[in-house]
Amino acid sequence: MKRRRYAIIEFLLTAGAVFLQIHGRKTLRRRDGYDDPPAISATAVGAGTLYQLAFHWAYDRDCGQIRTNRYRGLAYGITAGAIRRWWFPSKEFVYSFNIGELGGMLLYRFWYGVLHPVPGERE
Repeated sequence: MKRRRYAIIEFLLTAGAVFLQIHGRKTLRRRDGYDDPPAISATAVGAGTLYQLAFHWAYDRDCGQIRTNRYRGLAYGITAGAIRRWWFPSKEFVYSFNIGELGGMLLYRFWYGVLHPVPGERE
């Protein structure tokens, strides 16, 4: 039950982050001296969504012990960060990818956490 509570809290925090992202984007559009925010790429949003869905699926099932072994989790995080930094083509792609990550996390935590128990919760 403890992991499900954390999943629900993660869902609520992600929903708040999505709200702030939308509100911030609308606010910045109204300012006179601010350039338009980067265009949103559907490809990058889709890639970010799929990335988060895959990550949370693996994390909840503890694939490769990324949840229970701190060193493996840290190594995964460093590797994923390095790949993002070197492989992503532009700031617009990164911006859209991050939006997709929020969407993917929101979808996953709504399904596993709010509607259904978190996989592998029998600990």
